Amino acid sequence: MSKYTNRIQNYGESVGDIETSAFEAVDMLDQRSNIEKSIHELTNQERISLYSYDLKLINHARQMSDHIGEIYDFTSSDEPISEWWWHLDKVADGKISFNLITEIKQD
Repeated sequence: MSKYTNRIQNYGESVGDIETSAFEAVDMLDQRSNIEKSIHELTNQERISLYSYDLKLINHARQMSDHIGEIYDFTSSDEPISEWWWHLDKVADGKISFNLITEIKQD
């Protein structure tokens, strides 16, 4: 198990949980940003897990946007659009689209 597995699991446990405080939900977005900084170090399985949790967050975008919006103004986010989780309002409104990109690893 790599050092990222627990981080990914912690993120995954939070993506659809609106029972947590809005502050904890913002922390979940911060956790996702921290994972993104090391995305190139993740194993294939860790990436698959991460992306499956991302899909769950995308599916709950409206709920989480409303929940987090109690304390965080998504419209003033200055995070890059590549960190779409900081723009859940746009995800929920369908203003951000997603696609799957594949690549062949070079040995």
